[in-house]
Formats: sequence, structure tokens, C-alpha cells
Amino acid sequence: MSKFYKAPYYTEEQLEEMEERDIKHPFTSKYMRYCGIKRQYIPTEALLLKHGINISEFLLGAGKQCSPTNIEEELEYISDQIYSYCNKNSGSNVETIKCIIAKGLRRGISPFRFRVMFEEILWKQARFYLGNDDHTKLSGMDVEQKQHINKSAYLNEDRHIDPKLKISLMDLGLTWVGSYDNMFAGYVYKQDW
Repeated sequence: MSKFYKAPYYTEEQLEEMEERDIKHPFTSKYMRYCGIKRQYIPTEALLLKHGINISEFLLGAGKQCSPTNIEEELEYISDQIYSYCNKNSGSNVETIKCIIAKGLRRGISPFRFRVMFEEILWKQARFYLGNDDHTKLSGMDVEQKQHINKSAYLNEDRHIDPKLKISLMDLGLTWVGSYDNMFAGYVYKQDW
């Protein structure tokens, strides 16, 4: 049985005191946790609250119970939206994309800075998701387009992703149509993420 990566936890104070080269990526913090099973970062409720986004109010408004399980499911769903968008719009293997995000691999950007930028993408997507209807979960009429909602069209057009974040993901190289598979094969193979 393979073992899953257990991310170290760093407090905000530890991150301020540590040299950047001493930080082991990926890691969990107050604002973003790393799930070794899914191999992806998941925003925390604290991150959303820091930016004025209350997921509990959203759940209550949607008629759902505000339990820790429901909150965690919504946070994972927000993360899944970003990771699936990157996977769909990149020429790289899903494992390569997940490794790039986990390790913060990008020329010209330090791994820590990459992580901070990805954290921003997650909370902005949460704001977009909670502020707009998720058409992938609905059926009925699209008032803007004055037509019936076609779930596959919404998914194909990626209307569930904040348009500004599509540019941010492109800037990080996560939606490049080329392939990083050969370039980062050694990192992916190590399985230390």
C-alpha cells in the first residue's frame, strides 16, 4: 500500500521567521491545507473569512445545514473547480499539473510566492462561486442568455470559473497548451508531494 504525503503545518509566525529555502513545499497553514490523498491545496474557512467571505451564510442561504462536513465539501469543491480547469486547459498530465502547484515550480517565481498567488486564486474563486449561481448544479433558465441552461455548454465554456482567474492561471503557466511532462518528470516521480 502506497503512503500519502503528509504535509508539514507551519504557523504564520513560523513562516515569518523561516528562511524561504527552509520551507518544505507543499505545506499546510492556517489559510490553506494540503491534502496528500487528493494531492491538492484546499482553502480553509479562515482564508475565506479573512477576505470577508462567509461560507456558513452561503450554506444557510442555500438551505443546507452548516456542519463542518458541509463546509469542507464546499471548500473541496472550490478547489476541484480550479484543479479541473487547469487539467482541462493544459497539455500536461494531471499529475504534472498537481506537482507544479504543490511544489510551486515556476521560473522567475519562488515556490513560496507561487503558493501565495495560488492561495489568492482559491479565495477569489470562492468569492465568485459563492456570489454567482453554480450552473453546473442547477437547471432552468439562464436570464443573461435568455435560454435554457445547458450544463455541458457551461462546462465547455468554463463559465463556473472567474474570468479574471483564467488570466491568473495562465500567468502561472497552469493552462499552457504545451506539455510540462518531460520537464518535470523527475519531480513527479519522486512522489514527495
